[in-house]
Amino acid sequence: MNKSHTVEDYVSQLEYKLRELPADERRAHLNEIRDHLMELIAEEGKTEQQIVDSFMSPEQLSREILHEEQHSRQKTEFAIPDYWYGVTVISVIGPFGALALPLIFENIDIGLFLPFLLQLIVGTSVLFGYYKNKMTTKRGDILRKSGRVMVPVLAIPFGLFSLHIMQTGQLDTFNVAYLACYVLVWVLTYFSIRSLYLNHVKIVELSSY
Repeated sequence: MNKSHTVEDYVSQLEYKLRELPADERRAHLNEIRDHLMELIAEEGKTEQQIVDSFMSPEQLSREILHEEQHSRQKTEFAIPDYWYGVTVISVIGPFGALALPLIFENIDIGLFLPFLLQLIVGTSVLFGYYKNKMTTKRGDILRKSGRVMVPVLAIPFGLFSLHIMQTGQLDTFNVAYLACYVLVWVLTYFSIRSLYLNHVKIVELSSY
């Protein structure tokens, strides 16, 4: 027997079980189920508890919905590769290589590196804004691998910083300040990616219970 007594109790339990789904897809399923239950109450003249108790349990229904969504998503991903997500992740990680170059060049025009900074800002905004509630198993795996790639990337600015000191024999104030800003942005980006991935994993684990 379901542990729900009203339609809203049932929908709340189902919503928890469907937390793996993107918010818009989850909302569509919940609205459909809610409308269906209310129709049954009106047609059969029974109480909410009677309809809910005789209906499929939230656990069973959520498993069927998740299985259907996963099957549908896999077909879509096979037919249409997730290019834009890949471009977004690259736009977040890629600029860190180019943005380390000012540490080695003297009298460089910082404006030349502005496009890479804008790419990083746009990519980060899209990843943590648009894709935050649209994570899938495949996207989570890409995110995990991308986080691992970022670790060795951090060696680039330190290597260039050391090389500059070896070439000039002095510690440049601009380089020190620039390196500090670079590391700060790297840390914020890395741990944001890590947090997004761990949150995705947590949601998947909760939905499996």
